[in-house]
Amino acid sequence: MSSVLSTMSRTRKRALAAGAVVLAGAGISATMMTPAAQAIPIPQKSCAFDAASNTPANGWRPVNSAVTINNGAVGRYVVVNFNADAGVSTLAEIRLGYRVDLGGVQTPGAQNFANHTEYWQTRHSMVVMYVPAGVHTIRPYWRISGALGKTGVIAARCLTAEAYTS
Repeated sequence: MSSVLSTMSRTRKRALAAGAVVLAGAGISATMMTPAAQAIPIPQKSCAFDAASNTPANGWRPVNSAVTINNGAVGRYVVVNFNADAGVSTLAEIRLGYRVDLGGVQTPGAQNFANHTEYWQTRHSMVVMYVPAGVHTIRPYWRISGALGKTGVIAARCLTAEAYTS
């Protein structure tokens, strides 16, 4: 290697050194810069740890969680994730839907959130729903599907919504 450097002109050595400095600087800045795809902004995530119960007689009830999405001037599809510890009576189901602002409850994906099991389980739902341009609030709703007297409980839950990542 030293013989290669000794035969190079001074101009080429300077160009080689400058290129090495540029590459090193690019590598350092790439590891130190904030990435384009960042963690979910605070308004787009909500976690709570209280417990709530529901019965078939109550119909759709809001979950005590909401997130805000700012789509700017463009409507887009939003990925909404909801998880909770859930338990429900035998021969009953917990159903899940979502409401954007003051609109009606939508069921844009799988609705059956939980069936009866011997013990509570952590459940997860992911849906993709269209949200118009502007700033909007998304809130999950839940109901119990079953005969009168059946109950369901949800607790320790998180809600996130991702409109775009760059």
